[in-house]
Amino acid sequence: MVKMHSIQHQTRIELSPNRSASWKEVKILIAVIGTFVMLIAIAWSFVGAWLILPFAGFEVGLLALLMYRVSMYCHSKQIIIITPKSVIFECGIKQPFFHWQFTRTSTHIAVVEAKSEYDRPHMVLTDDNISIPLGEFLNQQDCQVARQSFKQAGLIEIRDTWWRSTH
Repeated sequence: MVKMHSIQHQTRIELSPNRSASWKEVKILIAVIGTFVMLIAIAWSFVGAWLILPFAGFEVGLLALLMYRVSMYCHSKQIIIITPKSVIFECGIKQPFFHWQFTRTSTHIAVVEAKSEYDRPHMVLTDDNISIPLGEFLNQQDCQVARQSFKQAGLIEIRDTWWRSTH
């Protein structure tokens, strides 16, 4: 998902993964599946197969852990703030845990074009010192929207296939 906000001489572009479920919905799913698995395990333990209980508990715990990790990853975001003198990059989940400031004149977006129609382009925010991948979690359409947003904000784009015309 790409969100762009322009205020005076500053443009803020926010990149985040598409997600189909909120954390509340994920917790409901974990509770429903966990209840179903534990009911089956308890029924089998009454029949005499009590050894299934620890494995069912492990299964529900592992499901909860993995769903939590995926949900947290889906709430991550990259924020690019473009001002006349600088480009600021921040990324994190609830708050920025990585912050980098580029000089506007030496910063550009390096784009590696998609090799097939099912692939997506890869974007990198770069200057002379560091390169940071952008929007690795974006789908093909969101990548195109992000590229347009960067162009509208005035960032220079350098493509790996510069000799080909753009469609």
